[in-house]
Amino acid sequence: MSKELSDRKKKILHALVDLYISTGQPVSSADIQSKYLPEVSSATIRAELSALEALGFIEQPHTSAGRIPLKDAYKFYVDGLDGTSNMLTDQETAFICDNFFNRLGHIEDLSKEAAKIISDVTNYTSFVVDQSGDGRVEIDEIKLIPLKRGKAVVLIVTDKGMIADKAIDVQEDVKPEYIEMASRLLNKVFGGKTIDDIKNFDISEIDAEIKGFKDIFDEVLTILRMYISKHSTDNVFVEGALKMLDYPEYQNIDDAKQFLSVISDKDAVSEIILSEDNSIEFTVRIGKEDSGVDKCAIITAAYKVGDEVQGKAGVIGPERMDYKKVISVLDYIKKMFSTVLSDKKSLNPADEDKE
Repeated sequence: MSKELSDRKKKILHALVDLYISTGQPVSSADIQSKYLPEVSSATIRAELSALEALGFIEQPHTSAGRIPLKDAYKFYVDGLDGTSNMLTDQETAFICDNFFNRLGHIEDLSKEAAKIISDVTNYTSFVVDQSGDGRVEIDEIKLIPLKRGKAVVLIVTDKGMIADKAIDVQEDVKPEYIEMASRLLNKVFGGKTIDDIKNFDISEIDAEIKGFKDIFDEVLTILRMYISKHSTDNVFVEGALKMLDYPEYQNIDDAKQFLSVISDKDAVSEIILSEDNSIEFTVRIGKEDSGVDKCAIITAAYKVGDEVQGKAGVIGPERMDYKKVISVLDYIKKMFSTVLSDKKSLNPADEDKE
């Protein structure tokens, strides 16, 4: 059966999700009629709800109960939101501004404070991933220095200094010419690339070019990715991890443990967030298949200076989260970050001249 919905079905589905988000209780046809569609009879709404259930948008927990939304219903609801609408009160706006601009000294303080602000205003678990630093480190040169007993040292030099000095295994009978050729190829492939470029680098795309040197390339790529992993987790700030336990969806001890195990692992959080497309300013992922966390939704906003992504801020909450409120908060935080970072960037040349 097609999931193309009539206008009336869309209105009913939007109303059902809206009510379920606000109450957490199964929604009846009478609820929808009295609060959203008084011009439509309860019998008609019940028929439309049965059709929406058959289409996989909603379900009825018990025979006598109302309906609750499923993942596709939440996706439909989010797709229909007006991203420009502001759901923040004047008090919330003032709270964000006051707290945000109190932390203008250091970017880490700013990122940590932003995560706390988001969690306080939304009452969900929040995160900020600062990408303004190590991602743009550029590789100047990779040097291979042969040692005895099948070893060589890899030196990775960047525009910010040396980021790696590590011994790797090579064939014991390897000749100096082999090491020199490998060094030239390494610099041809990686020279001038940034750490951001390396994150999604697929070595299989250059198999023909590096034939005979793949083991060395694998070792170097492992070193670079270890550096990325180590430094990316230093820039992940999570606040309000226990707030998820306030919601009925996470009263089950196994669900709570699974959520806390993910959110307390900065590598896991970083992997979830940084896997997203930087070109998309807002992303919404719902359910375990999309978010990686069961019964959860993740909303992420990328904040930029010009066209360059500086980081990502977001919220992890139950599927029944207040999407309108969260998107409004993240949109406001995104604007705060962009304003502050643009100002700091424009001041940098002058600051350097004073030194």
